Order: sequence, then structure tokens, then C-alpha cells
Amino acid sequence: MNSPVSSVSYLSRAQALCKKEDKESLFYAALELRCGIEARLREHVAVAKDVPKSRAREWKIAKLAKTVDGSFQLGDSMVIVFLTLADGRSCQFMYSPVSTQLQTIGERCGDYLHAIQPERLESPTFWTEFRSLLVEGCGLLNLACSSEILRPILSDGLHFNLLPDDPRITLLQDLNSGVAGSFQVAKLTPLGPMTYYPSE
Repeated sequence: MNSPVSSVSYLSRAQALCKKEDKESLFYAALELRCGIEARLREHVAVAKDVPKSRAREWKIAKLAKTVDGSFQLGDSMVIVFLTLADGRSCQFMYSPVSTQLQTIGERCGDYLHAIQPERLESPTFWTEFRSLLVEGCGLLNLACSSEILRPILSDGLHFNLLPDDPRITLLQDLNSGVAGSFQVAKLTPLGPMTYYPSE
């Protein structure tokens, strides 16, 4: 997705802004991150089955997340889909959700997208906590955007988002053209809230 309003584009801009030294850039990073979370949820909603048009046009994180959860019923679970063709070729794909923790971060970003009361800046931890929130959010959104599956329900027909040069496209095309094959699904459910810690 090369669109400037795709989740990946919002994420890229948020990450770049977080790396800047000036504190002011963090406010713009919060906007990009929040929009990226909304965009990723909308990308899932756009391919979900039987979603009313009014819900498909929604933009609030909580309402989008409710629609996704109602369609997929996976919560924070990740899904790995294995495709095996009769001729021995195989590949795998992943679905990673916009997690509950990421949704919470997106909502918290909204707190920074209004005029800030000057006394809030007097807290010695304001900027540290703000940057930490954005770094965690960018990490979790990166995970959500790294998955190739937008609709992870086999009974509804899987919906993939693959780059044109992805070699797995050939296997999917061969499956669609009649080569025998099968899907196997593994669901991974976290025991607690998913989070992200930067390597440095």
C-alpha cells in the first residue's frame, strides 16, 4: 500500500518523527500514530464479511475495534496460516491484530492532540513518558502492519495483502487454479497484554 493514508505510511511518518531530537515533533508523531491505528483497523473492517456501510465508514478506534472483534472473534490472538500444496511446496502467513494495548495507546494519544495545559510540562517525567508511549505504540503498530492477512477467517475466505514480488503469490495462484492443497491454522493467544520494548 503506497497510499499516504495507509497504516504503513502513517507508521513510517510516526517512527521518523519519534527519532527527531526536538520535543515538538512528538505531538505530530502522536497524530500519525493514532491515524495509523485507525487506518489499520479500517483495513481489517474493509475486508470483513457482512459489515454495514455505516460501520465501514467509522473512524473511532473503539468502534472500529468492536467491529473487527465481532467479525473475527480473535481478540488479541495471533494466527499463523500454513499452506501446503500437493506437490510439496509450502508457505506460511501471519495475522497480527491491532491489540487491546495498541488501541489503548491510540486513545491516549488523543490526550496530546489538544492544547496542553502549561503546568503539565512542569512534570519532570512528561516528555519521557510521552516518548515512551509513542515508541511502544509504534512497535505494536509495526507488528500489526507486518501481518500479511487482513481477514483471518477460513470460512469467510482468507484475504491477503502481499507485495507484487512476493513468491507466495505463485502458490496462492496455483491453489486457485486447481492445484490440490490445504490450509492449517495455529492460533497463538497471549497470556497478558502485548507490549513492546525497544532494543536500545
